Amino acid sequence: MAGNDKQRSAIVALVVALVVVAPALVVAGCGSSAGTAGSAAPSLQGTTLAGSTFDLAATRGTPTVVNFFASWCGPCNLEAPEVVAFAAAHPDVQVIGVATGDKTADTQAFATKYGVTYSVVLDADGAIASAWGVKGIPTTFFIDRTGKVRDSILGSSTLAQFEAKVATIR
Repeated sequence: MAGNDKQRSAIVALVVALVVVAPALVVAGCGSSAGTAGSAAPSLQGTTLAGSTFDLAATRGTPTVVNFFASWCGPCNLEAPEVVAFAAAHPDVQVIGVATGDKTADTQAFATKYGVTYSVVLDADGAIASAWGVKGIPTTFFIDRTGKVRDSILGSSTLAQFEAKVATIR
């Protein structure tokens, strides 16, 4: 009987830990994201697919959408035509792609396949995505004219979702 009591006690302690401690860790993790709504957008500097230098600071004063993706990512491929259509429909909004954990040749093929005309910053080692607190791709951030993140989407999105979110940065 004593063995069963010890097992029950251990199970109860485990359940309490899962119910009390785990949610606290999740909340703490969520709050540490660099791209949190209301915070200043993290730095984003790098070389574009076209070979030029990009600096997010130069977009200050313009509503900006930053989309983290990779050519090997299935949901990113589903979303790509939506991002391209959004960028074409909103020439007043700066759209930036960040190719994360991808090879340049694969990113180029992706951009060609979907007709990407906006700048794509290369982030082969994922350092930019990490600095932004990206937990998965695709992830898209909506940055207002003052350089603050106003909203984000984690996962594949539609043109309608992008349209709704752009209202937060205008």
